[in-house]
Amino acid sequence: MLDAKLNERIHRVLSFQQPDRVPVCDFIDNDKIFHYFSSTASLTLQDRVKAYHGLGIDICWRFERRRDLRLEGVWSRMQKFALRRQRYAAVTKEELDDEFNDYKRQQKMFEPHTYLAMAVDGCLSIVYHNLGFEEFTKKMYTELIEIDRLIDVYAENIYVRAQEFARRESGEVFFIKDDIGFEKGLIFSLGFLQQHWLPRLEKAIEPLKEKNIKVVLHSAGNISEIIPSLISAGIDGIHPIDREAGMDAAALKKNFNNDLLLFGNISLVNRDNENIRDQIQNHIKNTSVNGGYCMGSCSGITKDVPFQAALSFFSAIKEVESL
Repeated sequence: MLDAKLNERIHRVLSFQQPDRVPVCDFIDNDKIFHYFSSTASLTLQDRVKAYHGLGIDICWRFERRRDLRLEGVWSRMQKFALRRQRYAAVTKEELDDEFNDYKRQQKMFEPHTYLAMAVDGCLSIVYHNLGFEEFTKKMYTELIEIDRLIDVYAENIYVRAQEFARRESGEVFFIKDDIGFEKGLIFSLGFLQQHWLPRLEKAIEPLKEKNIKVVLHSAGNISEIIPSLISAGIDGIHPIDREAGMDAAALKKNFNNDLLLFGNISLVNRDNENIRDQIQNHIKNTSVNGGYCMGSCSGITKDVPFQAALSFFSAIKEVESL
């Protein structure tokens, strides 16, 4: 069971109420960090969980299928699912049950100190990744009906996962991964996204909106231009607020106030400890007032993040909040 104090902290920040402290939301994909908290040669999920707890991460924003469940037959079903995805097929009931049962098991492993949020693929970037970006952009002009059909398939997959998440009462926040931006702005025109992507996304998240579950869009790049449209479509928050692409969470807080939940925005790559600390202090002062903000990196703690920078980041959060 999730720690009662942590559960209250998450609830308050999602409800735009001042929490006892700013929650930390991040994802780790850095073996040096994992080995810092575990001496085992072959890392297990339990070893990874130790790092989340040791660093003080309140929300892990995505999960990976457990490798140690292969003997139970999950590995073969995962391979089958991967092949089905390449054929743009709808998720089956069997696959959905496997996924959510595995998710529930992992949630229990992260408890009581970290909430493991569900994060699912969106309905646009998965299509252009599978087709190849060049082929996708060609089909936008020559076979737009086919592009719409493929987006529909993945929008339906979001819908059934959203419906299952709501039915199981798995938490208050649901992440959708759909990269629509790059460092200079939106990958596609605002008009294309408003006509061919957002209406399908809006329909897909209806089961979540009915239960007042907060929906957070994960997208790299600068997506500032589409934020008002995202809010109108029912998206409650954005992640990771890419500072390297010019996005600023404090400015977004000022512009959108309680209409937009904010996650991340701390840049760690090529930043010294003083710069990281300044970013943290700025967000605590200007972004976290009256809730609505979760502290985190703007890239995840990936292999590209220097080991010392990652440790300094989480240490600085604790130091600044204790002042």
